[in-house]
Amino acid sequence: LNIKKIINILDNNPSKQEKRLYGTKFIVKSPKILKDQDNSLVILNAGVYNDEIEKDILENINNKVQIIRF
Repeated sequence: LNIKKIINILDNNPSKQEKRLYGTKFIVKSPKILKDQDNSLVILNAGVYNDEIEKDILENINNKVQIIRF
């Protein structure tokens, strides 16, 4: 995985948003930033929560987002 191509880390927990992900340069953002994005790729790596997260993104935020499970 080429981290140079990663733009954001997403988490729906408000207490994690707008903070740096430990050990990285990434700032955690709300998945709502996908709302107006027509050409986004989301890589899911949340174990047993993958189904729930994918459903929430596609049904409530943006159904045009491409999702890959990692």
